[in-house]
Amino acid sequence: MCILALETTGAHASVAIIDEKGNVWEKRSQGTLNHLQHLMPMTDELLKERGLRLSDMTAIAASRGPGSFTGIRIGVSSARALAQVLNIKTIAVPTLKAFAYNMPDYQGLICPVFDARRSQVYGGAYKWEDGKIMEVVPGAPYAIDAFLENVKSADKGERLFFGDGTKVYSDWFQKEELAPEAARFQSAASVAKLAKDMAEQGFMTDYEALKPDYMRKAEAERKLEEKHG
Repeated sequence: MCILALETTGAHASVAIIDEKGNVWEKRSQGTLNHLQHLMPMTDELLKERGLRLSDMTAIAASRGPGSFTGIRIGVSSARALAQVLNIKTIAVPTLKAFAYNMPDYQGLICPVFDARRSQVYGGAYKWEDGKIMEVVPGAPYAIDAFLENVKSADKGERLFFGDGTKVYSDWFQKEELAPEAARFQSAASVAKLAKDMAEQGFMTDYEALKPDYMRKAEAERKLEEKHG
């Protein structure tokens, strides 16, 4: 088994390959919000470095959101196109849950939080128990204060916060609560690891069933609905 994973929900795109033994190789873009430009070239470079071809892939995994609406669309549409051409399955990986693999040895709460604008965040909280990821606070849109209250109520132990929301709402977080910089943001390697788990549990679909999870309507769509009552 070989899975190609695409991560485009944040500021920096990344791609990764995971094999049946759990070995992972990753490439990350250094540019910001240039996913469309670099996603396929990075994929090609990674495949060549590993001596692989797209036809060697068993499935294509996409980080499906939440996150940047444009980024999600790029990742999901790219995964769908590749899977259709190759006639292989896709894996729709929940972006927030994938953060658990950023620090798989951490015993406290892993709390990704993304800026959703309009004083909201996309957030969730996850914890490793007996080698499995437990969702302690459901991944969803929240007001920042409500999200933090839910996290504190759910578990009184240690916690670390991840994601770009830690910068936008920096006044709400203690320095010691922030995940290490190297592990704080989206990673295709983590997407690949969760995708492998999902594949082994049978969570693979045809490309038509791979859908983005924006968690709320786009600003333009919301305004249009408001305009038309």
